[in-house]
Amino acid sequence: MYWIHPDYPDAASIFHSHLNRLIQMTNKKNGTPVYICIGTPAIIGDCLGPVIGTILSEYLPGQVYGTLDAPIHALNFNRSCREIKKQHQRPFIIAIDAALGNISQSGYILLKKGPLRPGKGVGKKLPPIGDLQITGVFQDIFDPKAGRQMAVFGKCISQGILKLYPAFQRPEQGDFVNIL
Repeated sequence: MYWIHPDYPDAASIFHSHLNRLIQMTNKKNGTPVYICIGTPAIIGDCLGPVIGTILSEYLPGQVYGTLDAPIHALNFNRSCREIKKQHQRPFIIAIDAALGNISQSGYILLKKGPLRPGKGVGKKLPPIGDLQITGVFQDIFDPKAGRQMAVFGKCISQGILKLYPAFQRPEQGDFVNIL
């Protein structure tokens, strides 16, 4: 389990390093990474998954589910997961969502192995999903500050994920795609 604060210098690189390590440790069958980005655009703090999904889908078509235009949320979660599992043979699922936490956890990105339990913080009973989970932790998803926090989370997580794919690095600068 790793806690990363997106305001740290090189936070996206630190996130990438931990993510890469967890994938190597847990993806023993070399399944294709599939990103399931959960949340609703209707709530600013809960649109973290769809924002990341929208960014990633531009670069990783066919591997990303849950965008601002086609979100995966409580009302379509079970159906969406069934369809995704039909489309991929032994996928390595990385689930991305916003989470609620206490004041000491708020503002951090949590990266850990094991399934994500979507909706748990708001009393939803949805089945767990994923081999790895990535969550941006908010104290209050309705707080006006949640928009800025969501953008900072989105940039760090998206850049860290895209850094897994060398094709998205800019060779002239040794840097990766600038997002947001």
